[in-house]
Amino acid sequence: MARKQRAIIIVAIMALVLTGIISYRIYSNVQAGKERAGRVAQGQAVAVEVAAVTRRDVTPVLTFSSSLEPVWSADISGKVDGRIEILTVDEGDAVTAGMTIAVLDMGELSAQVIQAEGTLLQARANLEQAELDYSRMARLAEQGAISVQTLDSARTKRDLAIGQVRAAEGALSLYASKLTGATILSPQSGVVTRRHLQVGFYAKAGTPLVTVANISTLLAKATVGEAEITQLKTGASVKVRVDALGGQEFVGTITRLSPVAAMPSRTFTAEISIPNEQNILKAGMFAKVDVSVPAHEQALVVPETALVMREDRKTVYVLTADNKVQQRLLTLGYVGGGWAEVIDGVKEGEQIVIAGQNKLRDGSLVRLAAPGEARQLND
Repeated sequence: MARKQRAIIIVAIMALVLTGIISYRIYSNVQAGKERAGRVAQGQAVAVEVAAVTRRDVTPVLTFSSSLEPVWSADISGKVDGRIEILTVDEGDAVTAGMTIAVLDMGELSAQVIQAEGTLLQARANLEQAELDYSRMARLAEQGAISVQTLDSARTKRDLAIGQVRAAEGALSLYASKLTGATILSPQSGVVTRRHLQVGFYAKAGTPLVTVANISTLLAKATVGEAEITQLKTGASVKVRVDALGGQEFVGTITRLSPVAAMPSRTFTAEISIPNEQNILKAGMFAKVDVSVPAHEQALVVPETALVMREDRKTVYVLTADNKVQQRLLTLGYVGGGWAEVIDGVKEGEQIVIAGQNKLRDGSLVRLAAPGEARQLND
């Protein structure tokens, strides 16, 4: 019984201690809030740096992301089934248009061609004999020595022989075409980017043997919004930056713009051709395309450092006559290069805060600090 009473006393003491700690924390927070409110009520000023809203020429640069692709790429395959007897190229090899890439084993097909040639010779001989028989029958029919039925039978045999010759010619042409298809040629000049099969593999018709691509020119296909497509023109020069090459810049040309938007995103595709004679660029590299559009002359601008987000809207703090700040929502145009083009929200000549905004709110009292001071005090 005594042990139970001691346990109850201990629990009660712990509860009192916990209650005291919580009460102290609440009291401390209230006091700290009162002190902060007192400082604000006393008009403690926040050190800030300001600059005037000004005008300057702005040259918007539209930036799009893309992957580089070959200007032409195709899987090269055979027209007929066959075992790969010769494969003349490997990955990375350069090929020219009309160059032999592979040869299939066509021993059986060669025999079929010879057989078709024999069948054609036989059909032509049969046709020649049928022509002779018909000529004799025609002369005899003119003399009345044979019946009309006999002459018709001779004519029918001749016509059948003509049909057999044509069928034999077609079969020979078919087998010869297949035999020609056993030699697989490159349709264009380029580089072998992939080899799919090895010598000795049996390849069905249409099965890719190698992939050939023309990488002397690469394409950057950029996705463009409907508000931006009207600012692009075919034939315009653009800059292409490749991060994998340390941000090295290349000059490209807009060669095609989609005439119809892709739904439901309402986006367009812009194709930019980039010469690659030195093979510096590689297909599959990530690239950024910078397109300069006509300059906005004497646009109203504010520094990008002055912008403050409020509920997904960009704002600035404007200095008022009583050394306080007013937070204003902005309607912006182009933002880049350290400047933001202002469509609406501030006027030329107004002073805005460009450093020290992190401790401001609408109506805060401020004091002008020396350059760099506001950043140090508010870090």
